[in-house]
Amino acid sequence: MVTRCWFWVLSMCLPLQVNAERLASSFLKSVDDISHSHSQVIRYCVDPDWLPYEAIRDGKHVGISFDYIQYIQSNTQLKFDLIPTKSWSETLSLLQNRQCDLTPLLNKTDIRAQYLRFSEVYFRAPNVLVSLREQPFLQGFENIGARTLAVPKGYRLAEYIQHYYPEIQILSVESEPAGLEAVFERQADLFVGSMFSVNAYIQQTGFDHLKIAGWGGPEDELRVGVSLGNEVLLPVIDRVLTSVSELERIRIYQKWNNVTIIDEANYFLMYQIIAGTLFITLMLASRTYFISQYNRRLTYKNQQLEILRRQLEATNAELEFLSTHDPLTKLYNRHYFNRHFVDDHRASNYADSAMCLVMIDIDHFKEINDTKGHAIGDKILMELSVVLQRCVRDTDVVARWGGEEFVILCQESSLVLVQSLCHRIAGAIKDYEFSGNVRLTCSFGIAKLVDNESMQSCFERADRALYRAKALGRDQVCVDEVA
Repeated sequence: MVTRCWFWVLSMCLPLQVNAERLASSFLKSVDDISHSHSQVIRYCVDPDWLPYEAIRDGKHVGISFDYIQYIQSNTQLKFDLIPTKSWSETLSLLQNRQCDLTPLLNKTDIRAQYLRFSEVYFRAPNVLVSLREQPFLQGFENIGARTLAVPKGYRLAEYIQHYYPEIQILSVESEPAGLEAVFERQADLFVGSMFSVNAYIQQTGFDHLKIAGWGGPEDELRVGVSLGNEVLLPVIDRVLTSVSELERIRIYQKWNNVTIIDEANYFLMYQIIAGTLFITLMLASRTYFISQYNRRLTYKNQQLEILRRQLEATNAELEFLSTHDPLTKLYNRHYFNRHFVDDHRASNYADSAMCLVMIDIDHFKEINDTKGHAIGDKILMELSVVLQRCVRDTDVVARWGGEEFVILCQESSLVLVQSLCHRIAGAIKDYEFSGNVRLTCSFGIAKLVDNESMQSCFERADRALYRAKALGRDQVCVDEVA
């Protein structure tokens, strides 16, 4: 705060002709001087069991956050000293009691904001629901029902679920690996955690009986958190993290995302090989026999490793697909649509390309589920997705928004053409023979993105048009035009 006041007073006193860039440069230099004069070693804590993000192994800090700590240390005069902890709950407790000055990788929440101050976001990652393979795809928290969900203590997701989904049955666990073990041992039906750490766990254990069962709420927006009294560090940390090149970020991610940790069984095999070698040296008379035994076992292990490699490749491909697609209809999912269009604020670029949004809702879909059953309902959703893909152009984007709602993004088009597309889709739906002899109809809402309008605003107008179509008796096409 003192630094900011000094900057304000100085800027008011200097002549108007002073260049603004020189002022900014002077301010950054003052921040650097603060970091250079910070002689006290910064004590920091991490989550001891959250690979590939961070962990403590043999008393040492490893993981993605370790490389960022090293980068900050090499580009400033700041020095860091790890305070080992046994759990994330203990780490948060030390930060709250100011026994730790900093933690390098965590989400910002209202509770944590009472005793921490945060840097800008420098790492993002999606969260997923994980279950055994026999469990159905649930897509999100709203479909969990009476199932038990394992959540690590002190994680931002526990706070989020308690606030927005208080009806979900929670099983608190100490860490993400403990939560995945709880699912494996059937102590919980589901686990929610980071997709990257789930992937790392599968690589470590070789488990092929776990699967992604849906999205786990908002994505992680990870920052550096400093305890109260150390806010002066944040401008320095933000400046250094901003200077990290995209190539360096990719290198750090790939370094830790591709680490395969050998399990205890493989270590045991290594000890057996060493013991066998010593035994062969002592028993020269049995040399030929032991070498043949060793070769057979080595061949068997190589076959196992090849099987594991193929399983990991298949699992990684499945995770990559599920991160952007709806598992039932195979269309793009809501997460993909939000990240690429709704959350992308380059609206002016979209407006220049004459972009239109179409919201589609299946009429009386709840009655279909109630009378025909959810199995027929799921088949109808898959069949409707086929109809939509056949009707749209290659440049159009079709996504399942959730439940019985779909969205189509039409680029390089006009309201007249999009209205024609909707009537063509409605006709194709009436001609299609859906499962269970269901006569299906849909309601359509259309909005065209205008100059200087955000995609979120256009989306809301399309949703209003859809609501009006349903209010007019359903099986209608309505347009929301900006006056």
